[in-house]
Amino acid sequence: MYIGTLESASMFNPARFMRHFLFTACLLVLARQAPAHDASPARIRASVVPGSCPVPQWPRTSMRIEDIGPTHIAFVIAPDGRVLKAMVEHSAGHRLWDEAALKALSMCRFLPGRRGAKPVQDIVKIQHV
Repeated sequence: MYIGTLESASMFNPARFMRHFLFTACLLVLARQAPAHDASPARIRASVVPGSCPVPQWPRTSMRIEDIGPTHIAFVIAPDGRVLKAMVEHSAGHRLWDEAALKALSMCRFLPGRRGAKPVQDIVKIQHV
């Protein structure tokens, strides 16, 4: 009777033994190469504090509202939540409208990004319609 040990030479199958041996060896090699856990701490992106943004003071121009598109603005947020830099990534179609949106949205309050428990510098992109 075969119970996991080689009791008799007549029951020993070299091909079967090698398959099991190689399969086990491959599993052990893969287990050593795979990381036990993700070493990088969780990342939380920076975000706007809801209700903290003032309403932009739109310029009085002779342009029709239909000609104005959304403004895409990118903010670099410091680890303390301050705006370090703001830039228009995509214009609304009129420089004065872009500047008004940029000025107002730069006064928003931001929650800084986090890596684990540590605040880090991050980028926030906002589309203003």
